[in-house]
Amino acid sequence: MARKLNTLENEWGQELTLVDEEGVNQDSRYRILRELEVDGQHYAVLSAFEERTPDAFIFRVSQKDGGPRLEHVDDEDEWDHVTDALDEMLYLGD
Repeated sequence: MARKLNTLENEWGQELTLVDEEGVNQDSRYRILRELEVDGQHYAVLSAFEERTPDAFIFRVSQKDGGPRLEHVDDEDEWDHVTDALDEMLYLGD
């Protein structure tokens, strides 16, 4: 079962800019759609601010240097587990 969180929104507001630390891509603005905890791990669902498509992206939230850090979820099983929990949260209530 997933639990709704609002840690990032409380700290950063509803919009944030992701900085590409490797310098490969441009920094991108995102809107926080939802935060949730699944099996003790914090996740954030974000939508690109300037995109006209309704795509959403799931990021794992970890702590680094005393603050939150967003990481891509690359593992397919982890992705599926989080999306199942998110579906349950959205369709069965928070």
